[in-house]
Amino acid sequence: MFFYEPRVTVLARPAFVEPEHLPVQWMGDSTDGERLAEFAGRLCYMSQRNPAKRSTREYLENILKQGHGSVLEHANYSLLLEGISRSLTHELVRHRAGFAYSQLSQRYVDESEAAFVVPPAIIGDTALEEAWKRQVESAQHAYVALVDALMERYAWVGDKVHRRKMAREAGRGVLPNSTETKIVVTANVRAWRTMLELRCGEGAEQEIRRMGLQVLRVLQVEIPAFFADFEIYLADDRREAARPGFHKV
Repeated sequence: MFFYEPRVTVLARPAFVEPEHLPVQWMGDSTDGERLAEFAGRLCYMSQRNPAKRSTREYLENILKQGHGSVLEHANYSLLLEGISRSLTHELVRHRAGFAYSQLSQRYVDESEAAFVVPPAIIGDTALEEAWKRQVESAQHAYVALVDALMERYAWVGDKVHRRKMAREAGRGVLPNSTETKIVVTANVRAWRTMLELRCGEGAEQEIRRMGLQVLRVLQVEIPAFFADFEIYLADDRREAARPGFHKV
């Protein structure tokens, strides 16, 4: 199986419970995550009565404009990312502050039928795609043969689970960076914005840029007040990129 696009699924979002003794005069449509950030911001000034008569989304736009990003850290969102390569996740996990990760383990999971992610740079060129596919399929065959041989070599290991782990952890060494992986990523809104500003830009590596744009589209639907300022455009390299209207909140 070959992936040409990532798959992004929202797993978890905030559930805001308004305290009865500090009610906010809410205006306009909003999500729990957006209200949580507004409530936190209004608490700082005890402005629950909403003296400026702003909708939640107008209030949060002003927060972004003013650069008061700390209130965005209260709202956490968990996404399941699939159809991405291990090469991509090596870059993604460099984002530390505000992030949590849980990724598929190649020591435990059998990769004899693993999928692979086609690099964006070769998509559409039949000759390049076929050459690349031959290479990754050859690597997968080598993995299967190596794991089988190692299972025989360590037949004396009584614990079969441990023996499989020994074989797979050695066998994975022949698998390419393009091997597909799955990862659960949790981050607060401020952290998501920072990552997307960096990874959706024109200078980002092509696959992580493609993933970033897909995440951005999902979050713009899920929580528009936090990401409406991001503009998706066609860059000089003829690929989509995105940039925020409010820089590094």
